[in-house]
Amino acid sequence: MLIYKFLVLFLVVNLVISQTLTGVVQDTIGNPLPNANVIAKPTTEGASLKFAIADFKGRYKLELEKNTIYQIRVSYIGHQEHVLNYQANSNLSNYNFVLKQTGEQLKEVIITHKYEPVVVKKDTVTFKVDAFTSGNERKLKEQLEKLPGVEVGKDGSVTYQGKRVSTLMVENKPFFGGGTKLGVENIPADAVNKVEFLDHFNEVGFLKQVSDSDKLVMNIQLKEDKKKFVFGDLSAAYGPQDYYLGHAALFYYSPKLNVGYIADANNYGERVFSFEDLMRFQGGVSSFLNQRKQLTNLYNFSMENNDVRQTKSHFHALNLNYSFNPKLDLQGFVLFSDAKQATQNSTNLQYLQTNTQENRNSFGNQKNTLGMTNWKLDYSPNKNTKWFYNIHAEAAANQNETNLFSQIFAQNATQFNFWNQTDHASIKQYIERHQYHNKKNTTTLVINHTYTNEKPEKTWLTDQTFLPGLLPLQNDSFYEVMQIKQNQSNVIDALFKHYYLWNNYHHLYTILGINLEQTHLNTSEKQLLTNGQSISFENDGFGNDLFYRFNNYYLGLEYKFKIGNWINKPMIYQHFYELKTQNISSNQKFTPYFLEPQWLSEFEPNSSEKITFHYKLTNQFPNANQMANQFSLQSFNAVFRGNALLQNERFHHLNFRYNKNNMYTGWMLFANASYTRKNNTIRNVIALQGIDQFTTPLQTNNPETNWNVNGQVSKKIYRFNLRFNASISGFEYLQEINGVEALNQRNNQRIGVTLRTAYKKWPSVSVAYNHGFSQFKGVQTNRFENQSFDANFDYEVVKHLVFKTNYQWNNALFASGNNIIQVWNASLFYQKKNHPFGFELKANNLLNVDRRFQNSFSDFLISEQEIFVLPRIILLGLHYKI
Repeated sequence: MLIYKFLVLFLVVNLVISQTLTGVVQDTIGNPLPNANVIAKPTTEGASLKFAIADFKGRYKLELEKNTIYQIRVSYIGHQEHVLNYQANSNLSNYNFVLKQTGEQLKEVIITHKYEPVVVKKDTVTFKVDAFTSGNERKLKEQLEKLPGVEVGKDGSVTYQGKRVSTLMVENKPFFGGGTKLGVENIPADAVNKVEFLDHFNEVGFLKQVSDSDKLVMNIQLKEDKKKFVFGDLSAAYGPQDYYLGHAALFYYSPKLNVGYIADANNYGERVFSFEDLMRFQGGVSSFLNQRKQLTNLYNFSMENNDVRQTKSHFHALNLNYSFNPKLDLQGFVLFSDAKQATQNSTNLQYLQTNTQENRNSFGNQKNTLGMTNWKLDYSPNKNTKWFYNIHAEAAANQNETNLFSQIFAQNATQFNFWNQTDHASIKQYIERHQYHNKKNTTTLVINHTYTNEKPEKTWLTDQTFLPGLLPLQNDSFYEVMQIKQNQSNVIDALFKHYYLWNNYHHLYTILGINLEQTHLNTSEKQLLTNGQSISFENDGFGNDLFYRFNNYYLGLEYKFKIGNWINKPMIYQHFYELKTQNISSNQKFTPYFLEPQWLSEFEPNSSEKITFHYKLTNQFPNANQMANQFSLQSFNAVFRGNALLQNERFHHLNFRYNKNNMYTGWMLFANASYTRKNNTIRNVIALQGIDQFTTPLQTNNPETNWNVNGQVSKKIYRFNLRFNASISGFEYLQEINGVEALNQRNNQRIGVTLRTAYKKWPSVSVAYNHGFSQFKGVQTNRFENQSFDANFDYEVVKHLVFKTNYQWNNALFASGNNIIQVWNASLFYQKKNHPFGFELKANNLLNVDRRFQNSFSDFLISEQEIFVLPRIILLGLHYKI
């Protein structure tokens, strides 16, 4: 009843303070003009500008304020502008605009009227930012959140109409390698003029019609007064208990030289460089090549975990783009990250097969150091030739020291000290040449090389024996086990592709490629006795010395044809594989050849709707770690042994995607469905004894199925944006544990709703609720739920004083009960317009929550974890705008 009254009141208010003008934009012979701009500029003081974009039928809808006079202008490329003077409280509710052609054939169209909030072309949408923002925004992220169809994730990712942005550019140049997080969190809002979203982007112009690129690029256009000048901001803050923040974001843009510098130092948990950033900064690999799986675990070299008791981080990054001349450009960046953390976790583990319960308490200290640089040369000797050369280098060191207390129910606790030092270095480089020969023939040549060297050293120390029956320990008063591992790999990829265009409706592409990989993996374990001697475990089956070589030679044929608005591309590839391994105890060689078809189909019923279908049959081969057939120590309670007899996994993958964006009704709809069925699967066989685990991969004929359906629908209702999202997924496979094979099923469902204000004169308010469900069915059945509520409020309480707050409520429900966590952050920021100095009072974790909870399950384990976090932190800061 309360909801009904609210909806009635909402509709009444809407009718009282607004009126709607609808109609059609068409030419003189009645053809609709899709994507025409309809702009209503008020002549009454204090009223706001209104705009609409005609849909594919030419329809438009304007929500106008009452008691307001508007001048309505309608424009369309190649047509004369039409102007309508709309009087206050006019009874006019429907009006059709008829535009006459200019009669001019223009190579470049210059819009003469001054203001267009949104410009829509085939693959490009451009937003004039100040039409959607209030001016209180400090960073690009806050502006993006107010643009229709744009979502900014907590990790700094950006999606537009359900599609993730792959590259960020500023003034048409990559920003710090193209990652979005550094840009959205550091580019000053007052420097942004327009935001462009470019779909199907290709940096080689003459490849656009043949490349089938699915990249979505976001390009930031700066205000004119920010060009040829240094701009940015400097910040410093300090609070009780010596918490501090120092931050700098400085930029310089000119036609020839673009420079950006970002630096940060803090000890209050602000995430400076995450795993997401690290993956986005990975350069040196051509986009024309299929991405290989990383053999090294790059997660170890980022500071992804913010759930810590203490933290200290430093970050520096320099970005440079320079145009030597119209034919040669240089793009590059250098960055350095150093972070230290202290963690404390308490975990309750229940082993299902052995009915064993373990309690763990761990105290850890981590230090991660990373240096990275990437440089790219872009050379165009003429309009028909394009060269790229890219080199990427990185070096990292990860140190981790953990003090762990493990207690099995009704037994004494065991203490372990664990120490890990991992050094990592890699160099990646590629060269590309693209050649437009004539209107029917275009070619691409790519050569890529990657070298990686990683060396982890681990040590376990305890006063009790561990892993009995698996680890051959000599009796001693204190036990110290050391593991040294080294992994060196060289990868060379080459591809030649010929594009033949019969006509605009039929293309034929030929591909010739080769992938060569060679890896040397060496591991050794030994016990260091208290008398100074050491005993190697190699006589007991430990220690690997593996030479791994994997080659893939392939020939492909792709046929692309178009029927009306329907594009199809059947593809067929013949692969000749060679997998060779030399282990300590055996040598193996496997030389299969497979035919791998694909089919890509795209249908656009109109300019606002698109359906995409993709099917592929592919093969995946085991990596070096999986094929190292000697024992390897994984942790204080786990040993792994590879399998040199592993071969390929073969799987079918289908993906369906649907997008609809109706400018007239305000509806945006996105849906995605995927299905994967894997044959000849490789799955780990697990043997449990108490909490001790022995794992080895085994090739089976058991199928695995994995499916996922997700989507979201949003609509602007008066001055609000309402969005619903939902997802459902399932994973079914057979798993062997302790000699018993069981069918396991994992299912997940999630629903959510978000409501956000969309009116510049109102406070910026958003509320979101999400509810997730997880089920696991195997030997036992387990269920988890998670509820979350998120509220954000942003308001200029008095002139120049902006109040922002965020409240998060999370309820985790699992077998032993539920845990509710509440997090509340707030800030006050004061800065006069056009004044360089600003002041901020910032508070994190106002409720002083000292821990959060996390639950998960695996094939044999239920985990309930208690993670201790930073306390309440209050900072007083000074900001200086340049």
